[in-house]
Amino acid sequence: MVLFRSIRLIACVATCVLLASPATAVPIETSDKLSERGSAGGKRIILWETSLTAELKSIPKLLATAATLSSSTVIKSITNWETKRPQELPKKLPFRPMVRTPQHLTGDNWNSLISVVSSQKNTIVHFYNEPDRSGISAADAVAQWRQKMLPLRQKYGVKLVAPGCASDPNGSNWLQTFMGMLAANEKPDYLNLHFYTLPTNPCDQEIKNAETFFTEKHNTYKLPIIVGEIASTSRDKTQVEDFTKEVSKWLDGQSWIVEYGFFGVSTKVADDFVSPAAQMLDANGAWTALGKWWIGE
Repeated sequence: MVLFRSIRLIACVATCVLLASPATAVPIETSDKLSERGSAGGKRIILWETSLTAELKSIPKLLATAATLSSSTVIKSITNWETKRPQELPKKLPFRPMVRTPQHLTGDNWNSLISVVSSQKNTIVHFYNEPDRSGISAADAVAQWRQKMLPLRQKYGVKLVAPGCASDPNGSNWLQTFMGMLAANEKPDYLNLHFYTLPTNPCDQEIKNAETFFTEKHNTYKLPIIVGEIASTSRDKTQVEDFTKEVSKWLDGQSWIVEYGFFGVSTKVADDFVSPAAQMLDANGAWTALGKWWIGE
């Protein structure tokens, strides 16, 4: 995974700062024209770990695993925290490129992005991954947003996603500052929200915490939401499965949730914060039981 362990450790305090109860969200209709559909009606994102592409030669099973996505009716899109599409994944699935860092705004990374947005209809482009944890100020992000990202919307008609921040107070404050500096015509088309549970909290409590967090952010910004990363960090398999399935059901039922991605599509556990029970692939590159459920098998 491209995220650092320190990011996850800080992000896991999300549930400590949520308010007691969610407000009723005002639905925002999201037209299919806003995003090219890759399935019959699913909202799920395959968060294809960047390292998987490099592992294709050493783990040949990954090619067959990737091919199974072509028949999924619940997977809507794919992303890999990069601007270059993983060629091993089915072409029918729209790719969501990500300008993950300032380094993605120049050179080969930027050229790859231009190649994608000029050849794929209705591209949704993500901008910055947890900048609140990587020393990027909201003011610097706004400057790059205006200089590099908004012209993409004007020239190629892409839809832009706000920076995906951690779900702790620092992340929320960073996002508030960023959004507050933008004029009405500069706002993103979507929010990108991350949520990781506390490993020792009961599953039922964390389900409510997640629902509250997403609802409050929707009520605050009145924008449709992409849940860019979410997972249970519990080491209990049943707790992980219950959280994943119940939150997925809830997300599917919210008209203002455009798509969402549960973390764990990798052959190795990313770090000691991520739960082995949340892995969607095994060491041999095959879908785990949870992974099979995630892709609708």
